[in-house]
Amino acid sequence: MEMFGVIFLLFSIIFYVIDMASKSTEEKKTAEVKPSRFSTRSIAISLSTVFILLSISGVIVYFFAQKQASAAAPLPQLYKSAKRESVNSPKKIGNLTVKLNTFASRSLPYEFWFEDIKDPISISEKDGEALVRFVETSLSKKKSPRIVIPPLLQKDTSPRIVFLSFSEGTTPARVVIGSAKGITKAIENAVAKVNALSETDFRPKWVKLDIVWDVHVIESTDLKKPLTFERSLRGIAFDRHSGIAFLPEELVSYTLVNSKQKIKLNNIAGYLEERSIDTSSIQLLRNSSDITLYRFSTTGFFSDGKEIVPLYRGHRMFNKISKKELLSAATQGGRYLSRSIGPDGQFVYTSLPKTGKMSKKYNLLRHAGTVYAMLELYQVTGEKKLLSGARRAIDYLLRSAKPCPKDPENTACIVESGYVKLGGNALAIIALAKYVEITRDRQHLPIMQRLGRWIQSIQKDSGQFSVHKQTYPNDRLIDFTSAYYPGEAMLAMLRLYEATSHEGWLDTAEKSARYLINIRDRDKSLSELQHDHWLLYALNELYRSRPKPLYLNHALRIAGAIMARQNLTPEYRDWFGSYRRPPRSTPTATRSEGLYAAYKLARDFGDPKEAKAILEAIRHGVAFQLQTQFRPESVLYLKDPQRSLGGFHRSLTNFGIRIDYVQHNISSLLGLYHILDEG
Repeated sequence: MEMFGVIFLLFSIIFYVIDMASKSTEEKKTAEVKPSRFSTRSIAISLSTVFILLSISGVIVYFFAQKQASAAAPLPQLYKSAKRESVNSPKKIGNLTVKLNTFASRSLPYEFWFEDIKDPISISEKDGEALVRFVETSLSKKKSPRIVIPPLLQKDTSPRIVFLSFSEGTTPARVVIGSAKGITKAIENAVAKVNALSETDFRPKWVKLDIVWDVHVIESTDLKKPLTFERSLRGIAFDRHSGIAFLPEELVSYTLVNSKQKIKLNNIAGYLEERSIDTSSIQLLRNSSDITLYRFSTTGFFSDGKEIVPLYRGHRMFNKISKKELLSAATQGGRYLSRSIGPDGQFVYTSLPKTGKMSKKYNLLRHAGTVYAMLELYQVTGEKKLLSGARRAIDYLLRSAKPCPKDPENTACIVESGYVKLGGNALAIIALAKYVEITRDRQHLPIMQRLGRWIQSIQKDSGQFSVHKQTYPNDRLIDFTSAYYPGEAMLAMLRLYEATSHEGWLDTAEKSARYLINIRDRDKSLSELQHDHWLLYALNELYRSRPKPLYLNHALRIAGAIMARQNLTPEYRDWFGSYRRPPRSTPTATRSEGLYAAYKLARDFGDPKEAKAILEAIRHGVAFQLQTQFRPESVLYLKDPQRSLGGFHRSLTNFGIRIDYVQHNISSLLGLYHILDEG
């Protein structure tokens, strides 16, 4: 309306000036002595013209205002007042009806802000548990047993800031900030904001309490330049008047700061808008190249209503691992995979939990490996959904099995997008062999042998496999070599031998082993050896059928090469036990798998001290891996928390889930589970 008023006034002035100019002619001067007539034709035309121009300008201004609003530009005062009134209307968020203007309180000035935090506070695990119980009791609005806050915390009177994240489990967490003198008062203020969201009794399923304990002021910050601290470990806050601050988990989950450490103001504006928080201050940040920023650390605790756990980088740490914990984690991973299989047997290959998007890419080789892991898990748990899902996935896999052109009667190839891969045939055999083993259903044995005969047909006299990838059906070789395909092919031959007792399969595996050890890996130092888990699987099984020192010694050399590269003095404490810098979930999981096979060899046929060292490395690796599994505390801020539960993400800060990430983690967890189960 303000803009329309300005436009109307402008056109009125223009019309008046034009009219006065026209009266300057002699003809008009003569006409001025005559009585005035308002409803003349010329006046009607002029007014119509002004009205049309006014309407067009109004439409243009309206759309321009909409565009400015979407970009978080400053809005006219009258519009801002109207917007504040509109957010008072209730809105449904999950199962909770809230008044959205209560979320806007996060952007109002606080009694204390980050520059006021001068006195760091130390919170023990026991203290954190008491404070979270206090939060849960306060949120319930019911009479509950009185929670005793530790005396030192009750006496605290220093300025404090806390974040309270809460969710009913199906929607992303809401976050409120509480500030006051004293930690308990700050928590009470945060709880009051949550309770103001609904007049009915509301008790969230998941609650997370973060207590700010360390603040650094960063003067003269240029928001166009990358931050110099780790976004997943430090939160950021802007000036007091903006009232804007974000936890590290928010920075990562919503890409408010990207992987290159750059602040993304557009993402921040969108995040605030989704929560009906005033975004007018974002435009001020856009226009400023020199602002004050606060970097802060928090001590975090999470409760799912059953247990309270301390957090680091938004996840729990695993110091001691029990059989029960391993099986539970593997089971949750299996349930993620069961949810990811469609009616046709195809998996959701890659999931991006931050956006809710799914990848259209696919890989049949990894599809087969994932089926194998599901069947391994079914063998332990007996969960029927795992077996029914694996059967659908096997049917999908076998639809890609085609007769090989050179010997269509006796051989078969797994064909994907016009290509055949050595690893594709091998992993299909491995998955099908596991199915035969656990179900005693031998219907797939003929196709397994046809797939295996193709592998035999491409093996040279030296033991080397001549094809890693070729086109189908014209058999044109592709210049591609995989370090893992020979080990997969060896294992496939050994699993065929186990299923059929035909020595020919065992001969093929042994010939490959001799080539890999005596030719490919000959004279390689420990640092040059491939960390090949499939080869370790195969050497363990080959040695048990043909116990030659060559196979045992090479397996233990590979195990030594793996352990030499494990992160035991890491930059961050949750990197301990991993591999590579920065570490990722799957490279650690595959090495844990390989070490499991090497451990069995060392335990049964080697040095007990070496077996003990390998087992210790497996424990460390699995402890790291468990940190990359999505649990309630780590899905808290995701778009669809329930969808991602149980999945293993790429790394501590990359939340993408791919089926082979879950596959390798399940297999390695089961490996350690079997070791502990055997005593």
